[in-house]
Amino acid sequence: MSMKRVLRSPVVLVAALLVSGCYSYAPIDSQAPAPTGRYVALRITDRGRVGLNERFGEGVRDISGRVLQQDGNDLVLSVDQVRNLEGETTRWAGEETRVNRDYVGFITERRFSAAKTSLIAAAAGAAIYVMAANGLIGGGQDVQNNDDPNAGKASSRMPLRPRLSHDIRVPLWRTWIR
Repeated sequence: MSMKRVLRSPVVLVAALLVSGCYSYAPIDSQAPAPTGRYVALRITDRGRVGLNERFGEGVRDISGRVLQQDGNDLVLSVDQVRNLEGETTRWAGEETRVNRDYVGFITERRFSAAKTSLIAAAAGAAIYVMAANGLIGGGQDVQNNDDPNAGKASSRMPLRPRLSHDIRVPLWRTWIR
């Protein structure tokens, strides 16, 4: 495993934890007015699965997106993703759609979580400290191999130069002048 790969995996893990740790979903009253401009997740009822089958596909369980407005009994959403009963997620590009509130079992709103963010940031800082202390980030010492008889000797071999197309010289000016 290369050093880049070793460093890349903790960095990706820490980044994923930071992104997921910053938010939590809190339930809101489904009969209260929709929080316009907020990111919400709608849990769809059985009746809603039947009513929304044509628009969102078979077995829709959750619809996530930003609330644009509430129009009567309909929520107007900019849909970000749809999850079905099997757990498969389909990403949407913010298409605007209406969802009847009778089709919604409950609504959760995405909120910033300072406690989770602080905990994840502290864990990330500790992980970076441990990697630096163990020399995983770089700046380590080169290990010399005393068993190699050629250790420390410079090579006198000339590297082979690859044959590229620009190495072939064709006098093109002769083709133009006649």
